[in-house]
Amino acid sequence: MKLNISEPVPLDAEEVLHLLRDDMPKLVPYLYDIDRIEVTERREEGDVVHITNLWFGDTAKVPLPLRKFAKPELFSWTDYASWSASKRQATWRLEPRIGARAFECHGTTTLVEAEQGARIEMDINIDIYPENIPGIPKFIAKRLLPQIEKAIERQITPNLRNLAVSIRRYAEAQQG
Repeated sequence: MKLNISEPVPLDAEEVLHLLRDDMPKLVPYLYDIDRIEVTERREEGDVVHITNLWFGDTAKVPLPLRKFAKPELFSWTDYASWSASKRQATWRLEPRIGARAFECHGTTTLVEAEQGARIEMDINIDIYPENIPGIPKFIAKRLLPQIEKAIERQITPNLRNLAVSIRRYAEAQQG
């Protein structure tokens, strides 16, 4: 499944770059369904900064039919990002923390100057493998795949748009 998101934010692209690259945990209070973000690694190689973040999602926001399978570790993931300051762009991939190959997700985030602030543009590729989720029998997984994909798309798209909303709320809070 491919998703493309483009959302305006009230900060300039350079400010958004520093927030997303250097201070992502500061956004947690403004994110809809994230309990916390932990930075576990940061390495600089010239223009590029490699960052590893652990994300911990809020399982209370999981759709009811999927809740019996919703173990907290299913809603935590590792985010490997490489940010280029000169391009104002990150290439990233997400890895489930449960050890199973429940999904593959990778993409790019690009920050573009706009008339009043910047735009966050995301190109995302995601593949779901419910048969690899512990507790879901394989014969049920195949039948659940369309429902799971729809649920994930319904959650991911607003969640990614919510990143821009969170940046707007963060900027408002910083102004007083």
